[in-house]
Amino acid sequence: MMKLISASERDRIRHCIDINSRLAFIDEEGGDTLTGIGKKRGFQAEGWFSTNDRIVHDWQFLARSNSKNTISAHLVSIRDFERFLDGMPFKKVTPKTIAKYRDHLLRLLSVPKDQGGLSNSTVRHRVSHLRLFFVWLRGQDGYRRLSSNIPDYFALPRSVSAKPLSDDPKDYPTIDDAWLMVEKMPTTSITQRRDQAEVAFAFTSGFRAATLTALRFKHVDFERRQVFQNATEVPAKNGRSYCAAWFPKTEKFQTVFLAWAKELQELGFGDNDALFPAIKYLVKKEVGASDIQPLKTSKPLRAAFASASQQIGRFFTPHSARHCLKALGVKICRTHEQRKAWSMNLGHPDEQITERYYGKMPPSRSRELIAELNSEKGFTDEENEIIIDYHEGRFARGTDEYRMARQLAEEREAARGDWKDGDLRTS
Repeated sequence: MMKLISASERDRIRHCIDINSRLAFIDEEGGDTLTGIGKKRGFQAEGWFSTNDRIVHDWQFLARSNSKNTISAHLVSIRDFERFLDGMPFKKVTPKTIAKYRDHLLRLLSVPKDQGGLSNSTVRHRVSHLRLFFVWLRGQDGYRRLSSNIPDYFALPRSVSAKPLSDDPKDYPTIDDAWLMVEKMPTTSITQRRDQAEVAFAFTSGFRAATLTALRFKHVDFERRQVFQNATEVPAKNGRSYCAAWFPKTEKFQTVFLAWAKELQELGFGDNDALFPAIKYLVKKEVGASDIQPLKTSKPLRAAFASASQQIGRFFTPHSARHCLKALGVKICRTHEQRKAWSMNLGHPDEQITERYYGKMPPSRSRELIAELNSEKGFTDEENEIIIDYHEGRFARGTDEYRMARQLAEEREAARGDWKDGDLRTS
């Protein structure tokens, strides 16, 4: 028997042969395996308590304005606190109980992570999440008798609450590194070309992974080189909609993306179709067929970034593109207005957000620049004017002004490497 398959299906089979795995293991839309759900007795994990489920469920209604990841992080903290109390009802919690849990977290700071220890960042986030939870809890029916001091007992010692010194907190590529990544990505199959285009467009638009993955043709203005983040149609941080121009100095990336868009249009893709669809949709679209939906997860984009960055011997996530673009803006923006516009193009209403969280200069680079400044002779504007006057012969020979000006001129020439020690003249 024979079966006719599409080019994308053929590429998947070849990929499976290359990596010696089954097709089921490379379903790019498959999420992480779910655990902890079942009907058999004894299936629940140890330390599972349900005493406070109703109030925790009520809290989740309040938390709906946050992202799923944020809600999950807060729930982890709440459930960890509940396990520490062996399921004690939250209405019985006292300041002394909070103090015991806080001391428990502090002890875990000195325990190795592979033995259940926690990092400074995790401890700070745990107490922050729980403090907010108990501030809300004290206003709920049945919990108003809780001590008003409870939130204050989550305070950590200053030595712990202070952020630790980090030499290189965020690693991100320069714009040249980014192009090298994109240029070296394989493009033999249509799937590989999709991955390359998606990575290229991350550096072109500066969009976050979830937003980029959900884009359709209608969100891109190819003529004006703009892309729209419509919060009613794509995942958007803080539910914010905005229009971003394609960033300057990304023309090479734009060429890769435009070639991909043209390829999809030749396959019959239209305005309502996904820009970066799943592998199974990378075929000729039949007339009258339903709209092609975007990927349900950004997993393929993360995999594409991992593969691309390996080409240059490093590892970057999709979010590193935003750090890269911020650092690029620092180099080419000359005025406050330009820096403000650059921040707005990254989706930040406030320039300070961009400066605080993105493309930070590593301390190692700061030390290099200070060392360079220490090795160079700097001149003030007044000294530069004196040097110019000296070269134009405006000082009378033999005067103190002449000698001072000549000394400054010789120091400047020495700093620039224009003469050697033997060229020095005495007055």
